Amino acid sequence: MKKLRIISVVILGYIISVAMITKNEASVSNIEAPDHPNIIMISVDDLGYSDVGYMNYKAGILTPNIDEIAESGMQFTDAYAVAPVCSPTRASIMTGKYPASLKLTCHIPGNGIENYLEAKNDGTKLKEAYFENHLPLNEITIAEVLKTKGYATGYIGKWHLAGDGAVHTSDGIVNANYHPENQGFDVNIGGCAYGKPESYFSPYSNGTVTDGPQGEYLTNRLGDEAIKFIEQNKAQPFFLSFAPYTVHKPLQAPASDIENNNGNVYFAMIDNLDQNIGKIMDKLDELNLLESTIVIFYSDNGGLFENPPLKGIKGTLNEGGIRVPLLVSWPNNIKVGSTSCTPITSVDFFPTILDLVGVNPNTYNQLEGISFLPLLKGELSISERPIYWHFPHHRNEGLSMGAAIRKGKWKYIYEFEKEEEYLYNLEEDIAEQNNLVVTNPLKAEELSIQLQQWLKEVDAEMPELND
Repeated sequence: MKKLRIISVVILGYIISVAMITKNEASVSNIEAPDHPNIIMISVDDLGYSDVGYMNYKAGILTPNIDEIAESGMQFTDAYAVAPVCSPTRASIMTGKYPASLKLTCHIPGNGIENYLEAKNDGTKLKEAYFENHLPLNEITIAEVLKTKGYATGYIGKWHLAGDGAVHTSDGIVNANYHPENQGFDVNIGGCAYGKPESYFSPYSNGTVTDGPQGEYLTNRLGDEAIKFIEQNKAQPFFLSFAPYTVHKPLQAPASDIENNNGNVYFAMIDNLDQNIGKIMDKLDELNLLESTIVIFYSDNGGLFENPPLKGIKGTLNEGGIRVPLLVSWPNNIKVGSTSCTPITSVDFFPTILDLVGVNPNTYNQLEGISFLPLLKGELSISERPIYWHFPHHRNEGLSMGAAIRKGKWKYIYEFEKEEEYLYNLEEDIAEQNNLVVTNPLKAEELSIQLQQWLKEVDAEMPELND
């Protein structure tokens, strides 16, 4: 089984029809809550699966406000990013489409795509696949849809979908046409081509956020801007995408936070993030908006440091690179302290948000995820469906340059460069220690066929021989 298998046309038709039925069945639900709740989508950068206090894997992490969100709503234990790096996941949140469909499968390089590919393809058997350097304007975003429903829309923080070569600019602006304000957002503060800040301390060298006083901390500033947006739009439904650059490198934090975390700068960044999320939640409480606001807390890929009990880190197709924290809170609508083990991924946010505001997700045929509103309403599970990853790119952190599928408890990975297969039973082996390809060849065969057919269905860009 050293090569991905080819599936017949008959089997293809069957799989596609089953997938469509499953998607339709999972999306339909009756909205019992108000049709126009506020929505705050918190998308943290590089926060690992175990980098939050409620997970109890890393001693000393201070996240009381995030922990309170976990206690007040639903925690998802098997939530995923659709890519082990940031730009593809962020694009999938906005569009409800897989990175392979968008042709945006890699992080958009700050040093430019040509420089990036020259370095990554040096000495490899395969050349990296083609990928876009921006989110195309013809893609329908969740913000554009919500605006048609009367929502005020705001984007505050990291965008990283607006061109390559940001480090060669003085302000992070490569092409302002691709900024959030041209993708459905009324307000954009901080969103440009940058994948990481030049500095977390003012001056920021960011053309979409004015500099504050010397030494002002970026996460604090973005938190304050989020509060302003909420205050300005408290009388109408709003959608706020709060996407702080933290905890991406460079590792920088206010001195007081570093001191409170015994000199651990990374933990200090997490602590500061939590403080700003606390400010947002306090403002909602002050304005009596808690019960009319859905808060989603999520990370765009796995953590850059260890992610116990998972294997791997950001950049890998192992669980540590793609399994992330996910919390959803909506007082009096989502059961307090509830948990779901159903696999969820970032293409599911768009249809779920539509469902939450009373719009049938099937209205938008381009959506490739499903609504998980039934889970939020207390159903134990939704129809089992496969979720996919396509990452035809070289990384130094571990298993990459490959594609993967998870269906139920099973996860299959195919690595393109070495033509190697991996099969894991995640219910019994969350750390991916036991490759079961040899002992369970039929399951590997089944998932390999389904993965290969999906890659064809979305016309995925593939790596080529490096001549």
